[in-house]
Amino acid sequence: MKKKSPLQSAPARRSLGERGFFNLRVLVGLFIALAGVFLALLVLGFYPAKSGFAQALLSATDSPEEEDPGERAAWERLRLQDEHGRIPPNALINAYEQKKAISFHPEAWGEFLPGGATTQGIQPEIAGISLAIWRSIGPGNVGGRIRSIIIHPTIPNTIWVGSLGGGVWKTTNGGTSWSTTTDFMANLVVACMAMAVDPTKPDNYVLYAGTGESVAGLQGDGVFKTSDGGSTWTQLASTANNRNFRWVNRLAISPTDRRTLLAATETGIFQSIDGGDSWFPRLTRDYVRDVRFHPSDGTKCVAGDAKGHAYYSIDGGVTWPQATWVNVSPTPAGRVELAYAKSDPEIVYAQAYIQSSGDGKLFRSTDGGKTYALKNGSYARFPERGGRWYNALWVDPTNANTLVVGAFNLWRSTNGGTNLEQISDRNRHPLTPYHDSVHCDHHVIVNHPDYNGTSNTVVYFGNDGGIYRTDNVLTVAQRSGWVPLNHDLGITQFYGAAGNPTSGTIIGGTQDNGTVRYRTQGGSNGWTMMQGADGGFCAADQTDPNYFYGEYTKLKIYRSTDGGCTARDIYSGIGDAGNANFTAPFVLDPNNPNTLLAGGASLWRSTNVKNPEPSWTAIKSPASTNISAIAVAKGDSNIIWVGHDNGQIYYTTNGTAANPTWTPAANGLPRRFCTRITIDPQNSNLVYATFGGFEPGNVWKTTGYTAPWENISSRLPSAPVFSLVVSPSNSRALYIGTAVGIFASADGGATWSPGNDGPANAFVEELFWMGPQLVAATHGRGMFIAGSPLSSRANYR
Repeated sequence: MKKKSPLQSAPARRSLGERGFFNLRVLVGLFIALAGVFLALLVLGFYPAKSGFAQALLSATDSPEEEDPGERAAWERLRLQDEHGRIPPNALINAYEQKKAISFHPEAWGEFLPGGATTQGIQPEIAGISLAIWRSIGPGNVGGRIRSIIIHPTIPNTIWVGSLGGGVWKTTNGGTSWSTTTDFMANLVVACMAMAVDPTKPDNYVLYAGTGESVAGLQGDGVFKTSDGGSTWTQLASTANNRNFRWVNRLAISPTDRRTLLAATETGIFQSIDGGDSWFPRLTRDYVRDVRFHPSDGTKCVAGDAKGHAYYSIDGGVTWPQATWVNVSPTPAGRVELAYAKSDPEIVYAQAYIQSSGDGKLFRSTDGGKTYALKNGSYARFPERGGRWYNALWVDPTNANTLVVGAFNLWRSTNGGTNLEQISDRNRHPLTPYHDSVHCDHHVIVNHPDYNGTSNTVVYFGNDGGIYRTDNVLTVAQRSGWVPLNHDLGITQFYGAAGNPTSGTIIGGTQDNGTVRYRTQGGSNGWTMMQGADGGFCAADQTDPNYFYGEYTKLKIYRSTDGGCTARDIYSGIGDAGNANFTAPFVLDPNNPNTLLAGGASLWRSTNVKNPEPSWTAIKSPASTNISAIAVAKGDSNIIWVGHDNGQIYYTTNGTAANPTWTPAANGLPRRFCTRITIDPQNSNLVYATFGGFEPGNVWKTTGYTAPWENISSRLPSAPVFSLVVSPSNSRALYIGTAVGIFASADGGATWSPGNDGPANAFVEELFWMGPQLVAATHGRGMFIAGSPLSSRANYR
């Protein structure tokens, strides 16, 4: 999300003196008591959450100004496409297959193995950078984007959620804790799920998971299923490597035949009558985002696309006439989300996003979805075209007039949509005691299986901040009645991270969950927030553990002076702030913690970044595209390299001058997005450049300013490389984070080895060192640490 201003970020304060029944003595005593509690909680790094476990307050991370999901998707695509703007069909699938064909070389992971770079005497299952070495540090209490929730119909404490980039997670205790078995499923971008249950034997069920998130451009690989509660998953062969199933937006199962499925994908609606073994195209229409069966009649269904169209079927999904918007002007032109009223299934609600105005409008059908009339067109705006991103509907299964509409916020109606009351608050400050509201950007709403509208009114909500519960959906309000359920749910999507090895504190910039902070005393479930909204690149002062730096979108940089507890904006004076990449690079000079370099269209420098109001100067003129990567040589601040969106690379050897001289140095390099430049800390003549795109040749090195570039990507998968680090103990030992995991080289890039079975099949956005520990920040699976060199095999057991 976009930034909060310092005023918006300041906690709201209410003067107790306004309450006439307090006298001065009571006020003083109360203030001292509250201050003591507050300070104690700050020291611990968390507040007690209503859900019964210690959880940092991380859910309210959004500002009144919402980011444009289209800009995020465009930036993501920029990193994934080739020189011609193309992403090859099945690119991610093919990259995983290439990874499987690469041999594991233990010497490449020597500094993490007992006995160093040898496997003599090591059990085969622990050779390599395995799960025994990778340690997840969460965040277990932050959450991440969830688009699907499934609740077991007879064991309601058993719940599955599908996360975007983190796979499928399961709880058996109602959300007190979560676990996953899908870290090495072929695709972790789970956008939808559906459960087929034998009504005579509720324990006999099949759970399906559809992959790929079209609105974010995250490619999937068909549909997966499990018949054992999620212990093991298999990929439906009919959907693997199938262009029609790269983005499975919604799955639906017939209420009368559990082997009949419908899939809404980016190329249409597909039907299976054999449990997913085969599929038939039933509606050829791009961008179908929603499909639903009638609650009890398997011959009836409804569907919606991203172009303002609704459809219905009366033959079980074989044919799909287009529904009619009755007396509506302008007619919807954006995404349409639908929901049946279970108590009266002839009533179907539709929430449609009107692209021309940005409005969200609620429609109602009384003929099973054949025609829709406008019920409410004034309850919500979808900031910055967000209606393509978030759109959810829920209808009370016992009362067709009670419904909840989910968009950026949530609204409730008790009269069929005529009036809507806002029941969530996007403007809540992130450090408000207790989780008194719910995260924004809503994607899915599901009621408890025993919901009856009276004694059981429990409903669950999936959004960009994870999963939340309200115990009474009929009374829940903006600031009361919300329970976060993100304990042990490690699905946070990181863009960047940094740490201070002295204090052990790590910060990371996330999608829609701010820049968050890990401290060893807080553990994986004790992360706290440094700043809200969308995060990005991060930097940590290596000489002073009090100073950390993060950013909102487009180079809006902020600084913490209290070890990552709080932060304030320092980007005033950066002329490109707001005109940079969606996630824009910045780095601290490794030789001078007072100097920070930031890349937009120009390269900006502050030499007094610790001042209350740092000053900024442009030291490199704009090129044809934005700056995407920056590196400063350790030991010489004059040596600076920058990379651009189009693969152009420049360097200077007088970088501390008022007007440095820049020389192009990209001869022979790919014309793709330059993701990272790394200068060997022991040899400033040795420079590495990595690139995006599902193409071969994404890691290069040069041994001098005028020396040719050498492609060191031999046998690496054709996948984007997001990060490269050099071992602090051996300059020939390299590690890269890619779209298909982590690879290592023991010989300066001549050969590469995959990381065996760790940490997960997720995008690895950032690698960095904390002393001898290697930290991996992933997009969808949180952070992992590969520990310091281990001296005995006992560490692995």
